[in-house]
Amino acid sequence: MNTKEKPKYSVSRLNLYEHCPWAFKTVYLEGIPRAADEARATGQLLHAMVADYLERLIATGQPTDWVWARLATPSDGHPDVVEMWERFYNTFTLPPALVAPGVERQLAFDRKWEPVKFSSRRARFRMVLDFHFRQGSLAVLIDWKTNRTMNGVEKDLQLLAYGWGLKQALYPDVEEVLLRLHFLRYGREREVLLGPDDLKDVPGMLEEKIGRIEKDKHFDPAPGSFCGMCGVTAHCPVMSEALAPVEVLAPATREQAEKAASLLLTLQKMEKELSARLKEWVREYGAVQVGDLVYGPSQMVSYDLTPQNVCTTLLDAGLSREEIWGLLSINKTSLEKGLRKISRQDLFDLALKTGTVRFSERIDFYKTKS
Repeated sequence: MNTKEKPKYSVSRLNLYEHCPWAFKTVYLEGIPRAADEARATGQLLHAMVADYLERLIATGQPTDWVWARLATPSDGHPDVVEMWERFYNTFTLPPALVAPGVERQLAFDRKWEPVKFSSRRARFRMVLDFHFRQGSLAVLIDWKTNRTMNGVEKDLQLLAYGWGLKQALYPDVEEVLLRLHFLRYGREREVLLGPDDLKDVPGMLEEKIGRIEKDKHFDPAPGSFCGMCGVTAHCPVMSEALAPVEVLAPATREQAEKAASLLLTLQKMEKELSARLKEWVREYGAVQVGDLVYGPSQMVSYDLTPQNVCTTLLDAGLSREEIWGLLSINKTSLEKGLRKISRQDLFDLALKTGTVRFSERIDFYKTKS
């Protein structure tokens, strides 16, 4: 690593390096700002709103304050933000008699993994804990999530690092840390209990990952499922290479095929990102003409048809039931959604057995199983 000053680290920075070393170098070593990202902006805004609310509840000793929370709802906020915020303050109750609570607590550690001030020049690794408090000999840490997916809780490095940091810097005498993930989008929680055996090796695990970064001299790009989410795709050398003449149109070797697949993935991600940004521009400034084509809005017409009304109308018009069945279609996805709406998922497998199973092959990118 050719830098005069060693960079500062955090779990998110380590994760970015794992996804793409080139993106890590571009953002954190070269200082190229990341492009705006709606999901990231939503998460930051909701974290700030929740933090303000918690600090108010702790200061006033109230379990809830719906009046204040309603007034804090952003009038021009994104529907996603408003929905998650309203779900949160309508369902969250501050636990009574909290011991040593903290909101958005900033922690930092030096090269010997000892606590230092967050602003210290000796700070090498930093983290911010969303909400924490004590319950007897148990430390409780709550992490707010705005993810669309809500998977089970695994003892990954992020959770282990947060649990270790809480114990190391704030509650050194506790035996266990209860880490609770609160999914704001769904109002649900998942939790995991971290004991001494889980936390004892965390500094070594972090040191190993930091060591890999500091030994890296190339920071090669790593095209994959993360492409398009790094925030610096416009600077990506793989994308630049995709625009240069390379032997990918008719790959003859595995090396050429791998290169073709890498470029294809990058182009797919870039197309999605470019399309989204261009649509925003067109909505504000109007259509764009390219030769004899125009990129702009056009009116689309669609119909929401109710099967019952359609069947009744066609029966009244003289069609037989057998003729009507052939006009209607149902697939696995619509069947599953429909049964879920009426809380009869138990009939899903039974209904599937009435259909004919067809197998087909699809060639596309999919996640490898680790």
